[in-house]
Amino acid sequence: MNFSDTLLRWYRSNKRDLPWRDSKDPYKIWISEIILQQTRVDQGIPYYFNLIRQFPNIQVLSEASEQSILNVWKGLGYYSRARNIHYTAKYVVQQLNGKFPCTYKSLMDLKGIGPYTAAAIASICYNESVPAIDGNVSRVISRYYGIEDAVSTSVFKRKIQLISEQLISQNAPGDYNQAVMEYGAVICKPLAPKCEICPFYDSCFAFQNNKITILPKKKKQIKKKMRFFNYFHLVLPNNMIVIKKRLKEDIWKNLWELPLVECDKLLDYNELKTISFLNGLHQETVVLKGRKDFIHQLSHQTLNIRIFTINLSNSDFFSEKEYTFVNQDDNSYPFPRIIENFLKTY
Repeated sequence: MNFSDTLLRWYRSNKRDLPWRDSKDPYKIWISEIILQQTRVDQGIPYYFNLIRQFPNIQVLSEASEQSILNVWKGLGYYSRARNIHYTAKYVVQQLNGKFPCTYKSLMDLKGIGPYTAAAIASICYNESVPAIDGNVSRVISRYYGIEDAVSTSVFKRKIQLISEQLISQNAPGDYNQAVMEYGAVICKPLAPKCEICPFYDSCFAFQNNKITILPKKKKQIKKKMRFFNYFHLVLPNNMIVIKKRLKEDIWKNLWELPLVECDKLLDYNELKTISFLNGLHQETVVLKGRKDFIHQLSHQTLNIRIFTINLSNSDFFSEKEYTFVNQDDNSYPFPRIIENFLKTY
């Protein structure tokens, strides 16, 4: 029995019961694949249910406000994914009469859909034989076939692509793509792979040559950028606080946050008088209530966060239009998870 047949037999006997697995609806497959781009399956399932419940089809999603979508997405991270599905939903409804493209090539024209996602949708929903290649797939293929080039090189990527094109089932491409991704996720894992129950152990290059921990060859670790966020939790009478929307092309775009000063360090109390938007405060209106420090790790950034809580007697000094005054218990504004958790526990 060849690699593909063995893999498909394993998958049909061992596949996980995931909520989108029995669907051929391109909308549901699209939503699930976008969620899983940067998210573990167990973390992504509740978000999938929430999104499908609130936006059951692409028409409803296209008519929703961006803020309502970000609210459902909050805590999942990589918020450009949420903005992209909103943009694409509106495009499909307005320009394509609400019908999802049905080929790999046409799917690639949609914002936020790259080669992997397009291949997954095309193969699962439309039975197109195009391989979906992600980190799980690359790991399985590189170990089994002994591809020793570094994963970041074009040579590695070309070899994985060519082998995957040869392996993919012509009759069940969707099952094949899900099978090889599943195999990398639960058997041929990055650390502690389950070689003892792998049906390929006797023909796997990495296992036979004691290179399981070496393949695939890792790319160099990217040095994380260090950033320092000084937030101001300004508490007004009647439990009102001051917030601001992030509009720049940066992390958390279009989410809301507390007033922020980003600089090259975390500030001390005696440095607060240097903050421009606090200059209008009269000393007697300000009561410093405390501060909390956090470290928040992102894929390529480390955020050192300090949140100052300050009680204010009035908001007269806040004349800038960019700030908004809301009740602290109002949960209709999508915050980054670290700000949301802070406000919940304050």
